[in-house]
Amino acid sequence: QEALDAFCFHWQLFAKRYKGIPNERVSFDLVNEPCSPDNPDFMTREDHERVVRATVKAIRDADPGRLIIADGLSWGNDPLPELADLGIGQSCRAYVPMGISHYKASWVSSEGWMEPTWPGDVQNGEYWDRAKLEAHYQKWIDLAAQGVGVHCGEGGAYNQTPHGVFLAWFRDVLEILTAANIGWALWNFRGSFGVLD
Repeated sequence: QEALDAFCFHWQLFAKRYKGIPNERVSFDLVNEPCSPDNPDFMTREDHERVVRATVKAIRDADPGRLIIADGLSWGNDPLPELADLGIGQSCRAYVPMGISHYKASWVSSEGWMEPTWPGDVQNGEYWDRAKLEAHYQKWIDLAAQGVGVHCGEGGAYNQTPHGVFLAWFRDVLEILTAANIGWALWNFRGSFGVLD
């Protein structure tokens, strides 16, 4: 409870500070890429929902109109239909399959990954193609169809992914998201995932 109170305090402080600044300029994304709720000793979906609901209330007590976003669970891959009634946005990611997006990235266990192709066997013998990608995003498309604002807050690939593979895969990603009226953002503009340099 002490941690939740502190979390709500900080978000309410931001809400008071930025009240009156339009949502087009300031929005709140509560937690970047919350983990998977696989370990109930660490976090459950119910824990996550309790925290988000309390935090949204604290923000709205100070600034009722502030745009609030919750990233999906499992690092932005699983939507939160249990929060559909809150009137907040939800954010997915464009990093699946990781055998393409994180090929040779030093911060993931990518040693031994085969060079990806698209479509193809991109990670640990798992075949991916556009149909599998569409199935992955369908749960987000279904959420958007319920009237929940959905956007893809990050997407892209590490600079070791073969460029032609990246272009073919990301064309499919963007066509799927765009057809569902789901906006997107790249990670990042400049850097190891960047479109510049």
